[in-house]
Parts: sequence; structure tokens; C-alpha cells
Amino acid sequence: MSSFFTLLLWAWLMASSFIVSGHMVAYASPIATSAFRFLLAMLIMLPALLFSWQRAKLNKTEQFKALFASRRRLCHYVVISGALVGFFIGLFVALQSTTPLNTSVLYTLVPLIGVMITRVWLKEVAPLWRVVGFVLGSVGAMTVLFSTQGFSTQGFSTQDFPIQGNDGFQWHSGDYIFLGSCFLLALHVVSVQKWGRSLGALSGAFMIMLFGTLWLLPIALIWGELDQVQWALQGFWVNILYLTVFTTLFTFVLQQRLVMTVGASRLLAISYTIPVWVALFTGLTQSRLLSLVDWPFASGIVLLGIALFLIDGNVSKVKIVHGSNSTAK
Repeated sequence: MSSFFTLLLWAWLMASSFIVSGHMVAYASPIATSAFRFLLAMLIMLPALLFSWQRAKLNKTEQFKALFASRRRLCHYVVISGALVGFFIGLFVALQSTTPLNTSVLYTLVPLIGVMITRVWLKEVAPLWRVVGFVLGSVGAMTVLFSTQGFSTQGFSTQDFPIQGNDGFQWHSGDYIFLGSCFLLALHVVSVQKWGRSLGALSGAFMIMLFGTLWLLPIALIWGELDQVQWALQGFWVNILYLTVFTTLFTFVLQQRLVMTVGASRLLAISYTIPVWVALFTGLTQSRLLSLVDWPFASGIVLLGIALFLIDGNVSKVKIVHGSNSTAK
């Protein structure tokens, strides 16, 4: 039960990141925002990591050196962080030639892509009921997205997850780019499950932030429009601190822990609920919660509930079948 609420907390924080990121566009470009939040998160994480080693009565110098002692591990985290950064950059590039609705709909395919990656790479064979659950999850999330198109998007950017006033889903050239970005995001989560077990949650999150920063800094220096960042405005710091602390630090640590304890598939599955939380928050802030009470939105919720039950049900049986192979979760 505690893992379920931890998964929900991760999904809530992720949903809030899409909303707050929308407000950041008035202060900085998406690339500059991403680079700065990674850098700031890494700088905050470092003393927290050192403090955790001190509490455990470990030699901080030795522990820090151990993080970089293995070339194989370094290569793994270059790939893990690079896949995550590639998703963000792909999203920004795709939105130049596609619509927010299209990216929202395609994002719902990430869990299914994750299932395919684990099948090919980790040799996991997902039970039929779980595959059906992932399909229903994508359909349910898409139903929620299409049912909330009528919301006003004042104050939100084109990178917001939800709820845009588009006429419908039509394929654009940017969708090919974003489909590749979705593959990178799924690869990121699965690679954490594959390679991240040698480090604890704090250490693993720090390594992702470190290498993510190294990936993003040169990109931000070239294409981040740093001369247009509104450093002096209070809104910049309020939003960037929320994104850094709650939707970068907390989500990365939670993600590391959840992937190791409940598995990548369950983490990807809970992401189906993100459009629901965004829709509910947007409806609340716009005093339009009652507008969500219609059969398309309700049917999407029902499909998501069935999907999560199919994906998460019979987990104990899966554990028994696979024994100690925790990547089967």
C-alpha cells in the first residue's frame, strides 16, 4: 500500500511539473529552464548526499571516489541521463512542427514502448493481461485528453501536458520526432532498472543530475537564449525553485527508489494518471471542475482504473514465477 501512495506522489509531482513549466516560458526558454533546474538540483543534492554518508558514518571522500571508480557505471549513467535529456530536447523541437495535443496523445504510448523495450532488452515476457492493461491505459489516457480539449489554456504554454483547444488529432512532421523522444523516455526508465541497482536512490539521482547537467549545459549555451532569461524577476525564482526541489529532486529520488522496488512497468503505468491530475488541477484553478463530469472523462477514468488493476494485479504471482529476478515487476 505504501508503494502505491509513493507512486501516486510521483505522478502528482510529475503533473505539477507540466503546469509550472508552462509558467516558466514567460521567464526563460525551455532549454534554459531545463539546464538550470538540473544544475541547481545537482548543487542541492550534493550536500544532501554528503550528509547521508556522514550519518551512515561512511568516509565521504572514499564514497565520492567510488561513484566514479567504474568506467562501466559512468557509461551507463551517460546513457541514462542522455536518454532523459534527449526526451526533453525532442519535445522542444517537436513542438515547433506539431501540436501540444499530439505530444500529449503520443506520450501515452511511453508505457507500451517500455514494455517492448523490456521484452527485447531485458527478455521479460509480460503476461497477456498486463499487455491488455497497458493498451487500455493508453486508450483511457487518450480519452481523458480528448475530453478536456475545451479547457481554456490561458497562462499555460504549448508544453503543458493537457488540455488544448485543438480541432483533433492530425499527424504532423514533429510527431515523428516526438515518437522518438517517447522511445528515449521509456529507455531511460528501463535503463535505470537495468543498470541503477549498484547505487542507492540518492547516489543514483545525483549521478543522473550530474550527467544530465553535463549534457544540457553546452546545449543551453548554444540554443538556450540565455540573454533573454529574466533572472531579476521573482516569478522566475519561485517557479524554478519549485521545479528544482519538488519536480526534479523529489521525483528523481522517488523514481530511483520506485524502479528498484516496484519495477519500471508499474512506474510507467502510473504515468497514465498524469493527464487526469493535470485536468483536475486545471479545472479547480479555473472553477470548472463540474465541466469534467461527463461521460467521456468518466469513461477514461474507468478505463484507467481497469488498466492499473490489470497491470498491477497478481504482482505476487509474477514475483513467485520469476523468483528473485526483480526486474520482472
